[in-house]
Amino acid sequence: MSTDTACPPPAEVGEVIPEAAYGAFVAGWCAGMARRTTHPASQDVIEQVATMLDAANVADALTRPE
Repeated sequence: MSTDTACPPPAEVGEVIPEAAYGAFVAGWCAGMARRTTHPASQDVIEQVATMLDAANVADALTRPE
């Protein structure tokens, strides 16, 4: 797990974050980093998110046009 908390530059997230929304993304990123430091997520929450991401990847793979 990376300990780097610097916000990704626009070029790195440009495919998923529109340029007009980057400012809000940065604000959310900074707020998330502050919350992560003061109130880290429990292992249960981390496992639930990982399960949801796995399910989303499977759904994307199953519905992806060939």
